[in-house]
Amino acid sequence: MNKKIKKAAAIMAAAVLCLSMSMTVFASDRFDYASPDAGDIPAADDQETETEVEKEITQIWSGSGLDKDGNKVTVLSEKVSAEVEEILKDTDAVKDILKDAGYDVTDDHQVVVLGAGDFETYNKDWEAYDQDISDGANMKFYLGYGNDKYGYHSENWDDLKDIKDGDTIYVLHQKDDGTWEVLEGKAIVVTNEYGDNDISVEVTMTSFSPVAFIKVMSDGEVVVLDKTETPVQKVDTKTAKTATVTVKKSPKTGE
Repeated sequence: MNKKIKKAAAIMAAAVLCLSMSMTVFASDRFDYASPDAGDIPAADDQETETEVEKEITQIWSGSGLDKDGNKVTVLSEKVSAEVEEILKDTDAVKDILKDAGYDVTDDHQVVVLGAGDFETYNKDWEAYDQDISDGANMKFYLGYGNDKYGYHSENWDDLKDIKDGDTIYVLHQKDDGTWEVLEGKAIVVTNEYGDNDISVEVTMTSFSPVAFIKVMSDGEVVVLDKTETPVQKVDTKTAKTATVTVKKSPKTGE
């Protein structure tokens, strides 16, 4: 299957997902929402546990936004490479990426990968092209959905359902040189009258490639990590000597 066919499939999948979430769900007395009989539930010994089955990384299909000049930015994704997927499945490796970015991560923190994708920009004709967003683009990525009342949801809903509007989502972006940068995004939670919950994240980006979306948990709550103090070298232009100063980063914004 060539790349154009793959992308067409991705576009169709994204369109179907958006359409499904825009449809209203109506309950009827004609439907039986009762729990299945106990005989339909496999015995505990037959059920696969989380340790027996390696959890897959959910693919985040698309994102959209505006660059600094107001131009529309649309991105679609391929599945991340096996190498990147292995990194994201390794809790210690993900924590190391956060630590290298200056965040205080402890053994008590749980990092959860909500999804990932290898993104590139597309034009209005759905053709891939290299759009310059080096000055920054305010992007919104759709992470998933769920409706507990009617029981339909995206495959990553168990990881999304405890996220609240405004929570910090860490966006891990692998740059062209293979290094990782960590950006801070804001969760957007929209709930309609039928109980549909749509979860997105807003974040400013300056380039695309493999991107992963992470939440950090502690004691069952989504938390914001503190950032360590970062030494910055300043040059005294009069003496041409360097002096080390310490810049305190905001625990929430890193600014």
